[in-house]
Amino acid sequence: MTSLRKRLSAVRGRLSARTDRFATRRAREDFAPSARPLPGRDIVAWRGQTGSFRLVRLERRCRVDSLEVDVDDRALVVRGVYAGPLPSDFGLQGTEAHPSAPATAVGEGRFECRVPLHATGWMGKDRVLPAGTYVLTVSYPHGRDRLLVAPAAVRTTLPAHAQNAWLSVTVGRAALGTITVTIAAPLAPDEQGTSGRAAVTAIKHPTPVVKDALFLQSWFGKSFSDNPAPLAHALRDDARKIFVGVQDFSVEVPDHVTPVVVGSRAWWEAMTSSRVVVDNSWIPPQFKRRAGQKVVQTWHGTPLKKLGYDRSQHEGRPSTPQSFKWGSSKWDLLVSPNAYSTEILRRAYTYDGRIAEIGYPRNDVLVADGALRAKVRTSLGIGPDETVVLYAPTFREDARATSAFCDVHALGRALGSRYRLLVRGHSATVRSAARHRGRHVLDVTSYPESSHMLAIADVLITDYSSVMFDFTATGRPVVFFAPDMEDYADAGRGVYFDLADRAPGPVVRDESQLAGAVREAWVGRSQTSADYDEWTARFNTYDDGGATERLAAILREWF
Repeated sequence: MTSLRKRLSAVRGRLSARTDRFATRRAREDFAPSARPLPGRDIVAWRGQTGSFRLVRLERRCRVDSLEVDVDDRALVVRGVYAGPLPSDFGLQGTEAHPSAPATAVGEGRFECRVPLHATGWMGKDRVLPAGTYVLTVSYPHGRDRLLVAPAAVRTTLPAHAQNAWLSVTVGRAALGTITVTIAAPLAPDEQGTSGRAAVTAIKHPTPVVKDALFLQSWFGKSFSDNPAPLAHALRDDARKIFVGVQDFSVEVPDHVTPVVVGSRAWWEAMTSSRVVVDNSWIPPQFKRRAGQKVVQTWHGTPLKKLGYDRSQHEGRPSTPQSFKWGSSKWDLLVSPNAYSTEILRRAYTYDGRIAEIGYPRNDVLVADGALRAKVRTSLGIGPDETVVLYAPTFREDARATSAFCDVHALGRALGSRYRLLVRGHSATVRSAARHRGRHVLDVTSYPESSHMLAIADVLITDYSSVMFDFTATGRPVVFFAPDMEDYADAGRGVYFDLADRAPGPVVRDESQLAGAVREAWVGRSQTSADYDEWTARFNTYDDGGATERLAAILREWF
């Protein structure tokens, strides 16, 4: 019997691994239309929150006969009739959130439910749902979610649209008549699409530059984080107005800043009239620095992967140094984390302006006292005795919807109950990749601040991501999982040095050895390493907790 149980367990493990790989390949599909009917049955194969397919029964015991969007209350009002037990709740299934609410009986055989179009974010703020498409489900006590189908009478009313200052909501239907809710940023009709963006960015600005206004943006507005974010606090008493560019109002920002939706007239006005503009990526090409403005480019990492002109030469593209000048010519200041990066950034982006080699503000929390570390661990439900392992790979050009390149559930099981595995995909995968959820795994890809995850991690697993350079400021161990190292270096973007020769930790090629390497690294964390010391001396010179203040001091001179 014991032998049989072991064989069954092995089979389940193999099936789970295959399912995860299959889900990864399917992760690029739109969420709502992923239902696949099984002929002759009220069952569909449905890709759920984690990206894996499961069988879901279409609901026949209750029928929706009314759908209404209450944008002021940020709720989807669902009404209908039911036979048998009253449904326990209705919910919206999406990759970023799963809000739900209990159903209420409002008469014999009738129900009503107000499904929230908002949720509490990672940082504890109440926010609208992240932009994307959600599908309406119903559940019963001790039962799994079931998909609801819009009857003919309801279908004639769809799509239905509602909008206010905070969100835009469209209720529609997808495959098999399933009911979908699409959340979008509340852009005006003439601000939407390519023509809308062109119209917004073509606006001339007769208003003068506001001397004490600050505009901050990171990751094209997908989150407010990285190097620009600490400046919101450091300069709160110096700037009369602080604007933050956001993709939609699900992005969590401090209370004392004013969020403006990317692509809106308010966003363009804020960016083009603020005295200081700070970004960690590329500024829109339509932006032209006005007289009296200063632009700060913080960038977002010490590079292992080749950048700009260096990358184009590696890939054989017919680029010239001048072709990268269109972006860097707009900068008044480029922030560099170390001397190594200064040389590369200046050459790769043909930048000949001022560079502040002062370290990255985002890394200040990595060497601060343990208050933030304890707070974040508690908020994620991590026990004081658990060892946190953070798996944070970079993206691949041909797999931007993939946030992990190993079987994370198998890794979590292999590490055991004393370890907590966190998975954080690259920022490019925040709103496209499937999420990894399970007893052994917590997906934190959508957590807004990557430095918080580095601060709470006891061991980091990465491949070619720039987090390798940030994390070593903590002095804690790093394990590199790089099964495709040669292909990435030669056929991919190219790299500036051979990681295998200089890595400050073990480089693992075989996935089956990864858990053992992590445990060994944690057990031996107190041992000194010449490679680690050489690495930190080269890359972590300015990671002393003072980078934010050094940058803030420069910006204060411009207000």
